[in-house]
Amino acid sequence: MRLLISIAALAVATASAPALAFEPGAYVSVDGGRASVSSKYADDSNDVALGASLGYQYTPNLGFEVYTRGLSLNPLRGAFQPAGYYPDEHYGLAVLGTANLNENFRLFGRAGIGRTKMESNRSALGSKDETDPVVGVGIGYAFNNNWSVNLEATYLTKTEVNLVSFGVRWKF
Repeated sequence: MRLLISIAALAVATASAPALAFEPGAYVSVDGGRASVSSKYADDSNDVALGASLGYQYTPNLGFEVYTRGLSLNPLRGAFQPAGYYPDEHYGLAVLGTANLNENFRLFGRAGIGRTKMESNRSALGSKDETDPVVGVGIGYAFNNNWSVNLEATYLTKTEVNLVSFGVRWKF
């Protein structure tokens, strides 16, 4: 019984301690989610998307990030559609503006530019790359000084990709 009370007291003390996870510092994050594309070549499909980021929180309200995303993990994407292109990979650089709500929660916005690799669904067409402006919004929750989770909605404006992702961030 004493052990349970001690564990509960430790949990309450840890939960009430300020996390301060959104202070300046470098971080790495990984995320997974769903990429949705609506075009005549991509048949309004939803694909699994995976990504990773390396960033630096310059101030509590401003950060920079280099990121990459795999947008289509479906090998048969577009096989039964007219000849054309579909977004496959995206990488870029973004500025993140953050509004810290309290020690644990934050809202953030993303604005950036990247390159989207457009794969062809026919062997006669070669792949091509598009320069793609990116905007997004999200919310983050910090467990402690190093670990946090994010939920984000991102839009690749030129290729019209909607990305919803959930990620884990580690500040080192």
